[in-house]
Amino acid sequence: MVSEQIDPDLPVFGSVSAERMEVIKDPAVLVASQTGTATVHKETTSTFNGDPMALANLDHPRMQLVMIPLTDNNYLSWSRLIKIALGAKVKLEFIDGRCVMPEEDSADYDQWIRVDCMIRSWILNSISKEIVEAFLYASTARELWLELEERFGESNGPQIYRIQREISAISQGSQLVVKYFTKLKKLWDELVCMQPIPQCTCKNCTCGVAKNVSDLACSNRLMQFLMGLSDDFDHVRNQILMMEPLPSVNKAYSMILRVEKQ
Repeated sequence: MVSEQIDPDLPVFGSVSAERMEVIKDPAVLVASQTGTATVHKETTSTFNGDPMALANLDHPRMQLVMIPLTDNNYLSWSRLIKIALGAKVKLEFIDGRCVMPEEDSADYDQWIRVDCMIRSWILNSISKEIVEAFLYASTARELWLELEERFGESNGPQIYRIQREISAISQGSQLVVKYFTKLKKLWDELVCMQPIPQCTCKNCTCGVAKNVSDLACSNRLMQFLMGLSDDFDHVRNQILMMEPLPSVNKAYSMILRVEKQ
């Protein structure tokens, strides 16, 4: 139960009927709530019980799914955030093609159209105003998603090359360690998304290959992190390299951070 200030320009949806509405940022969605002394229940419909055709009481077309809008150079991270948000709302099926449009004479047709329009609104609201007009006429959320992917997505080869090149060139320089590590971690995560670590096909991996491959990937990350550090950390870097077994990259980062704060 909450009572919150509301923006007058937003339309009324679901159980919210106040004249003034406000968009509130929530971890996965933006929520509209009622003003004054009245209260609004945050209970929803069966959306979160696994029904992609259901909408929460407070879902409305002016929601923005992610804090950072799509630009011409952040599609990879943006699309991942959109998928996480839609997955949390049980709506991923509308963009990946699993929830297809029913026949017009189907009892579910009108509801499907309503939900699909809602999802299109959410995605369009999450695109920067400089480029959003190019996507206004997609007829379904799936069509919109495929158009975005075709426009901004790259084949894996060029993306892997770009990420690997950035990893090899990145260094701490005059940055704080936390900023340097964050940039490097982002590149590692992008690379895993494009080029997942191979998994063993043995049941419960009795051959040990999965652990060996994972250990090798962790060792490579550690070396990349240490190589990019400034010369101010030569002493602690040498200490880390002498450790047996080598620490994880997170442990090494923690050690470097403690030295930096001294």
